[in-house]
Amino acid sequence: MTVEGSLYHAEAVNEKGLSGVSFIRGNEQLALGVSSSLVKGAGTNAEQLIGLTVSTCFNGTLELVERSHNLPHKSVVHTGVDMVKDGEGYAFILRIQILMEGVAHDQAEALVEEAKDRCPVAKLIKANSNVTFTVVDQFEF
Repeated sequence: MTVEGSLYHAEAVNEKGLSGVSFIRGNEQLALGVSSSLVKGAGTNAEQLIGLTVSTCFNGTLELVERSHNLPHKSVVHTGVDMVKDGEGYAFILRIQILMEGVAHDQAEALVEEAKDRCPVAKLIKANSNVTFTVVDQFEF
């Protein structure tokens, strides 16, 4: 069911846990075999999907922010996703690194802060203590 005012709606479905396929219902017809990073098996895992989601959405938002400041698109985003044991369950640690060649470090940080307030994915995760956004001169991973 689409939320009132929605600009885009997607429905992701997983019916069989880690031993099946997750898919997007609708026109895209996107389907991925799924697995877990904790078991040996073919398929895409949640860590990979989260990394792609964060890198794609945040860099797309940075591109819009750069354009709004009449700057060329220079940002590149790498997202490291680690899973750690957390009490009785698990937790993800996300390290988002942003490289903006040719942009002064202070200006890059300001652009990243602006993007964190505009990007829908960043809005979901930025307050989590397991998530960091760092402007870098070179990628560490």
